[in-house]
Amino acid sequence: MTVKKITPEELSRKMNAQEDLVLVDVRAAEKYVDFHISGTSIKGLNIPKTEIFKLEDGTGQNVSELPRNKELIITCTTGNSAAKCANILTEKEYDVVLLEGGITAWKEYMGKASIAQMWEEFKIGAPNAPESYEAWAFGDSKEMADELAGLVLSGKKTGTSSNYLLYELESETLPHVGLHNIILDGEGQAVAVVETTSVEVVRFDEVTEEHAHSEGEGDCSLRYWREVHQDFFERELESVKQHFHDKIPVVCERFKVVFKKNSSIVA
Repeated sequence: MTVKKITPEELSRKMNAQEDLVLVDVRAAEKYVDFHISGTSIKGLNIPKTEIFKLEDGTGQNVSELPRNKELIITCTTGNSAAKCANILTEKEYDVVLLEGGITAWKEYMGKASIAQMWEEFKIGAPNAPESYEAWAFGDSKEMADELAGLVLSGKKTGTSSNYLLYELESETLPHVGLHNIILDGEGQAVAVVETTSVEVVRFDEVTEEHAHSEGEGDCSLRYWREVHQDFFERELESVKQHFHDKIPVVCERFKVVFKKNSSIVA
């Protein structure tokens, strides 16, 4: 029997329409606690896949938490484990539908939707906004992206640095004054629109105390900036088989926040 499927976009429409939904997340409890799909019309259940697998091998009975009079939307990280669980539950005569791509696809869809929505909201109060923009998160981890996005929202972070060599290797255009960027958090959600106010390329060992302070990280000292950015640039350069030295060119960018999530134009 073929299992029905639902896309992240279709699920989002149902949630916006306040349809009563039962979403069964078959990941381990710690992953569920870290992140799960939620909403005012959703009844969320965390039933680890191992419990559902027992139904297939005969070592388990019906899972009491699962209602038989409701459609069950089954999900996991990528959709693979959820697909197996959906097949088992379908054979046991539950009414199930599989979320295509799982939590990964959901986050990607919601991230893109939040970016488009933020830009449209920004343009309402900024009719002269440019047609194009870029969207990205700081750093190379969820934790770093969340921390630095938070510093931007608080007003503490008004500067950033990037490795000039990577722009050359990847033939990317350098940032420029007037460029608009949408800052993302660690989940890929849009949190702010910023506008670039200055760009300067200097050697690593020529980055100033003033710029280090503008980045708002740690104790805002040049010593701290050099320590964390050397570590970060070393990781980047290693990935392209290059080596760090204190003469590498660094793109020092300054920006201002012009729009925040759930707020009006701020500059």
